[in-house]
Amino acid sequence: MIFPDDMELAVALYMADNALPRHVAIEKLLKAELESAGYLVGGTGRPPEIVDGQPSADYVQYRSYLNGEA
Repeated sequence: MIFPDDMELAVALYMADNALPRHVAIEKLLKAELESAGYLVGGTGRPPEIVDGQPSADYVQYRSYLNGEA
C-alpha cells in the first residue's frame, strides 16, 4: 500500500518512534482513528447508535426513518 508523501512520512516517523514494522504501524494508526471516529467502539466495529442525542444516520438501517418518512 502506497500513500501520499505526507502520510508516508507520518507512518515512517510513527514506525521510528515506536520501533514497529510498517504493517503494524499502519494497523495501529488506522485502528486508533477508527476508534476515535466511533466505528470501533469496544471492538464491535459499528458506528455509534446515538450522536448528539439523535439516532446516527450511519447506524440506522433505513435512513428515511430519520427524515420522518414511513
